[in-house]
Amino acid sequence: MKNNIKIAYILSFFSELYFPISVWIFYYLRFLDFKQIGILTAVKLISSNLFEVPTGVFADMVGRKTSIVISFFLYSFVMFGFANISVFWMFIVLDILKALSNAFFSGSLEALVYDSLKENNEESTYDKVIANMESVAWVGLFISAIVGGYMYYYWFRSPYLVQGVLYFITAIIALGLVEPKLDSQKYKLSEAIKFNFVGFKELFADFKISQISIVFITVGAGYFIASEMLGISQAKEYGMDSRGVGLLFGAGYIISAIASQFYPKLRSWLGAKKLLLITTGILLLSFLLAKWVGVFIGSILIISRISSSTTFRNTRSSIINGLISSKSRATTISTLVLLSQLPMALMAYFMGDYIDQHSPNSLAWVLGLVMIGILIGQSLIFYKQNSTKISEK
Repeated sequence: MKNNIKIAYILSFFSELYFPISVWIFYYLRFLDFKQIGILTAVKLISSNLFEVPTGVFADMVGRKTSIVISFFLYSFVMFGFANISVFWMFIVLDILKALSNAFFSGSLEALVYDSLKENNEESTYDKVIANMESVAWVGLFISAIVGGYMYYYWFRSPYLVQGVLYFITAIIALGLVEPKLDSQKYKLSEAIKFNFVGFKELFADFKISQISIVFITVGAGYFIASEMLGISQAKEYGMDSRGVGLLFGAGYIISAIASQFYPKLRSWLGAKKLLLITTGILLLSFLLAKWVGVFIGSILIISRISSSTTFRNTRSSIINGLISSKSRATTISTLVLLSQLPMALMAYFMGDYIDQHSPNSLAWVLGLVMIGILIGQSLIFYKQNSTKISEK
């Protein structure tokens, strides 16, 4: 079981050592337009959500080790596929398979690590182990963003080919995992799907929690859209090549990792509500100003947005965990993330079409205005509701 922890650190590093991370839009735009990229993004997100529950059931019933190994072997096949295609329908097929491989990996490694520690009566060290896994994952992301940018510059197919080899090796390493002997809960797929609706009930249990949930969904959607479609395309609009984007994202990732380490002190100093306001302000400024600034200020805005995303997620977790019940905590948080991704899944095609007709920074400006409208609207409703309650008293 202790060997599982060592392997988990290795898998955490290699799972985020993803060389296409800062260049995938450059690669897609060689063969597609933004409208098609929007369709692919929507297909990938919808597929991920559809696969999440069935693969979770598979991991619990067949084994987390098996799920992890399948994930890396399948991802390796997908990466080799991306390196050798140029037609739209093949991008669709591979993006669906990529979503499937992500779903196989999602949650499986963390569950295997926890059960491994529990089997040795060391579950009290879980938080430390997970923190270490997250740290090495950030390092992998930082390295791959920079190196991937240069790889693409010298040969545009190389990030995907190298990634295919790397994930194949990682799958072989994952074969060294040992499945814990602890019994996992066995349940039917229909029961798992039914249980997921519990998260919606928790997030909208009463008026106050509903208002807070809407804020988190709105801001979370903004961060998600920025990471999935806007970031790289904005940098490209500023005139950066793959090397510049790699360095830009690498800077954002490493600052984000450092900020995450200091989060407890920041929260103690400023409080969760102020941190939420600050991160929301950074996100909105990165949207509203992008259209009107040059490459230097634009780069600072992108780095600030990337580096503030971890603080937002930590703050969201801190606040929402204090409002929901323990019995459905994981499901509720997953539901919150799902709802934050839903606007992107529904609007990806139209966003891509808008970028084709205008520009990424123009879309960012529109998104900023829409977000402000939603946040002001829900604030006015919240204020009116409270005023009504006070007058009734």
